[in-house]
Amino acid sequence: MSRPATPGFFQHLWLLWGLRLNIGLNQGPGKNRLMAVGAFLLSSAPAWGLGVSFYGLMRLPPVAQNEVWPFFILNLLCFVTSAVWVTWPLMSAGVDDHSELSRYAPFPISPFRLLIASTVASLFEPRALVFYAPLTGAALGYASVHTVRVKWFAVLLYVLFALLNAAWSRVGLHLVLNVLRAKNSAQLIGGGFVFFLVAASFIPPIDTSWLTAVGEGGMEKMDMGLIVDATIALGRVPPGYFGDALLELSYGYRRNALANGVGMLFFMLMGLAIAYALLLHFHRNVGRAGPAVKESGDSDPFARTRSRYTTLLVREALDLWRNPRARLLASVPFVLAILMKLTSGRALFEYMLGASVDAWLMGGLCIYGSVVMASTFSQNTFAYDGHGLAMLIAAPVELGDVMRAKNVVQGTAAGGMALLVGLFYRVYFGRGSALDFLCAMAAVVAVIPVLLAAGNFLSLYFPVKFHASLKRRDKLPLTASMLGIVAASVGCAPFVWALRFAGTSGPSWQTLAIIALCAAVNAVMYRALLPLALRLLDQRRELVLRAVTRE
Repeated sequence: MSRPATPGFFQHLWLLWGLRLNIGLNQGPGKNRLMAVGAFLLSSAPAWGLGVSFYGLMRLPPVAQNEVWPFFILNLLCFVTSAVWVTWPLMSAGVDDHSELSRYAPFPISPFRLLIASTVASLFEPRALVFYAPLTGAALGYASVHTVRVKWFAVLLYVLFALLNAAWSRVGLHLVLNVLRAKNSAQLIGGGFVFFLVAASFIPPIDTSWLTAVGEGGMEKMDMGLIVDATIALGRVPPGYFGDALLELSYGYRRNALANGVGMLFFMLMGLAIAYALLLHFHRNVGRAGPAVKESGDSDPFARTRSRYTTLLVREALDLWRNPRARLLASVPFVLAILMKLTSGRALFEYMLGASVDAWLMGGLCIYGSVVMASTFSQNTFAYDGHGLAMLIAAPVELGDVMRAKNVVQGTAAGGMALLVGLFYRVYFGRGSALDFLCAMAAVVAVIPVLLAAGNFLSLYFPVKFHASLKRRDKLPLTASMLGIVAASVGCAPFVWALRFAGTSGPSWQTLAIIALCAAVNAVMYRALLPLALRLLDQRRELVLRAVTRE
């Protein structure tokens, strides 16, 4: 009997997409695939709105008939799309997203081909469709107004641009994975943050005086030389090669467009090579036991706990403190604040929001910090226990006390995170009143109960296993992720409504009262739903145990 032929690349790609779909949707026998597909389409629905909006923008007569604005918009969208796509693993803390080399090691596929297939597959996730929608709509809108020669080559350039971003997003992902697996990861993250803060202080902020000119005299008062220089600068970096290539094709300069395509291909291959080396380094080190660690002189943290519940609190706090993903999450809002100051983002928002700018920005950063910290752990709260959950079930403790302790620690961590972010904003920017700070803290107090209540039920109905080594993970179902986003939106709604009601004149004490009242209502709802979650925990604890201990 002859041995079956080895699957080709496209068959591997098809199998990989199917496996990632089943893993991502937590799909198994008896699950509704139609509902899963519907959830996928729903999660990618914003892409249609973004694409149509930018398509219409490029067809507006003031933009379409201008010789500069179309290319500025295209090059700016190229840069923003690349920046968001490459940094998304860091911003979303999706650092345990790449598990193929360990999960599919027994399969008849080489590691490099697996990396290529996984990179291509990542372009068809819902978030990728949303990220690329503005640029896609703008490019189609530009092509509908201007003559783009050799249209098939323009499509090929778009594909190269997408692959370029996918490759370098893997570089960022694998670099962060290696940092988090290092034994001194806390020092590396802290040192990197300090270095970034110091380096950013030496970079002059971007000139935003043109905003004042536009506000006083309209678009005709703007210095177009500034826009031309920005367009040229954006077109000289690899992400801007696609926008510059469209410009060259519209003027008939095919050789220049070909040079841009070769440049994108070169940097794409460079990114793949670096990503492959970083990934192999990560998987070589993840299986090592490492050097023996000496006994520390620290006292037993449980020696002075006077009750079982206090012991559970200390246990959960230590687990969260030592979790590598929590370390990454703790740095993200501060990095965003530094980037905002570096790019003079506050001046742009001040132009749009007026006196409410600090309330919006401080509150937004604080809410973001609390949401990513609370939702990341509360929506799959038992996954980090693994086989330890079996011991908790067998121990003489109420399992409900374990959930309560998790809620207290996760809520406290989210609140503490927001408090530090708010204080950092006040010191770093030197802006923001006491009322702005109080509104931001009240908004955090309003969103945390909603996240914890939703997280309790999601943890019971959509439990998955988390591997502390980051080597592999069973992803949360898309339905659970969408419900988590809805819960976060509901929790943030009081802050958004109150500040929109305040307008551009700045928040008032009435604004604070509205947010505080909603926070009190959310706290009461959390307390009312907690007994139901505890009863469901008793009923479903065996299902949760099987889910978080499976291999």
